[in-house]
Amino acid sequence: MFSGLIHGSEASIPPEEARGPSLVLTADPKPRLRWTADLHERFVDAVAQLGGPEKATPKAIMRTMGVKGLTLFHLKSHLQKYRQGKQSGKELTEQSKDASYVLENPSSSALSPRVPAPDVNEGQEVKEALRVQMEVQRRLHEQLEVQKHVQIRMDAYQRYVDSLIAMAYKIASDQIASSSFGMTEHELTEGT
Repeated sequence: MFSGLIHGSEASIPPEEARGPSLVLTADPKPRLRWTADLHERFVDAVAQLGGPEKATPKAIMRTMGVKGLTLFHLKSHLQKYRQGKQSGKELTEQSKDASYVLENPSSSALSPRVPAPDVNEGQEVKEALRVQMEVQRRLHEQLEVQKHVQIRMDAYQRYVDSLIAMAYKIASDQIASSSFGMTEHELTEGT
């Protein structure tokens, strides 16, 4: 459906074809619209012109925004999320007048829908996270190898110390046995 619009990982409709902001579509098998800050701002303005999120309809928003390539499907989905965000914001305000709740819970959908989420390349973040995880695993593996070598050396040293103790015990036992045997023999010769 959008295959003609996609070139590389992301594609956008050239500005001369679109009135206003350009649409950015992902290269997924099912292309999704990436809501940029500019596009979301136009959406919010259109909703405000139409009397708010409850009165605005996707078709009216499409006409008001006037962005070529934007479909009813895109607008229905975005309007639904926008309404849910607004509703969550109302419920939060009624439940707690304390703004610290929103600060403690940054993942909350109660953040103002006018403030768009940062448009960060999620794929890049995932790659970086995987790279960091692989580096941590590599370091842990190195530490484990060092630990194994240290354990082998400690075991060998323990066997060496045990053999020294065993030899010292044998030598001491032999000396004690021969000296006590010699004393007994000496005492016997003196006694006669």
